[in-house]
Amino acid sequence: MVEGSAGEERMRIRERYELAVELGWSYQEAGRKERGQILDTFCLATGYSRKHALRVLRGTQRRRWLGVRRQRKRRYSFEFQRALKILWEASGYICAERLQPFLRPLSSLLVRHGQLELTPELEQLLGMVSASTVERNLRALRHERRDLLARRMSQTKPGTLLRHEVPVVVGQWKELDRPGYLEVDSVAHCGASVAGEFIWTISATDISTGWTERVPVMGRNQEPVVIAMQRIQQQLPFPLLGIHPDNGHEFLNRRLINWCRDEGILMSRSRPFHKNDNAHVEQKNWTLVRRLIGYQRLDTSWQLSWLDEFYTEFLRPYNNCFQPVMKLVGKEHRPDRGPRKLYDVPTTPLQRALASGAADLTKVKDLVDFYSSVSPLTLKRQIDRRLAAMPLTRRAIANG
Repeated sequence: MVEGSAGEERMRIRERYELAVELGWSYQEAGRKERGQILDTFCLATGYSRKHALRVLRGTQRRRWLGVRRQRKRRYSFEFQRALKILWEASGYICAERLQPFLRPLSSLLVRHGQLELTPELEQLLGMVSASTVERNLRALRHERRDLLARRMSQTKPGTLLRHEVPVVVGQWKELDRPGYLEVDSVAHCGASVAGEFIWTISATDISTGWTERVPVMGRNQEPVVIAMQRIQQQLPFPLLGIHPDNGHEFLNRRLINWCRDEGILMSRSRPFHKNDNAHVEQKNWTLVRRLIGYQRLDTSWQLSWLDEFYTEFLRPYNNCFQPVMKLVGKEHRPDRGPRKLYDVPTTPLQRALASGAADLTKVKDLVDFYSSVSPLTLKRQIDRRLAAMPLTRRAIANG
């Protein structure tokens, strides 16, 4: 018994359940007068109203009082969760909003390569599951693989001499929605010290399709940066129309500006101290460089060779062929709860490039064949093994 707020003694909820069971049988078998006495006693002991006490003693609410609840049949079984775990790994652990529309084509690829078995019921569930249900099923898995975040260190130094030759453009190329306009940036692999020469990753992201290219260079002088941009131009499956870097001196230099003019490539820059002007490539700097390679120092030629092979042979086809991306298509203004962002259906960069009509079929043919012949789960596990054997020493590259 516990003491109530008015000083009177009240029964605990479990004791009420037990008393209801004990008096319920006596109430059902008693006469009219005895029922009234039992009802008065039960109301006095529990504090219930007479109407509620009648329903309890008659048994109409006994199931709920006894704590017995009817269990709804589980629709998304443990077999579904196991299949979803494999699909999530094959997709590179992307969010539920990007994964849900990609479940059917991704499961078809894994079934074709014998890495996933689906019953007709599971195949039907994968076709009808919502993004919120995928998120609930991934919640426990996500806790198992939280990435350790390290402090980001920017090594961008402004190039002030040639700023007047490169105009500031914000948002115009995105409105064109045409493949070929790239946001470019550099990522330093300097570790804790910027002394000496070390490797940089020149990263480029197409605004329209989400296509990404990464080329590692030793140092960021004018010549290696121009060579990296020429290589990116050759690897793109569509013509390079424009580049949009930040204000770093590795891009605002005479050689790169002259090369863009000779090739007919537009060049613009973001506003100083506005990283969100290059939001597309800044996002990829984390997901495709920092999260995978980390912040350790890379400064040798054999590390440069390993990183170049990793980007070209593994990460480039995996990201562009098997990683769906979403594009912001508008905003819905809600006066009571603020604006709501609207996105299109998640689609891989390869599919967006083919649908645009601007892709060079001779360049994308190998990637289309690659998409049909290679399992994304196998490629993802190869990437994980390569990263586990990252060459921080000469022995590591020999074993990798």
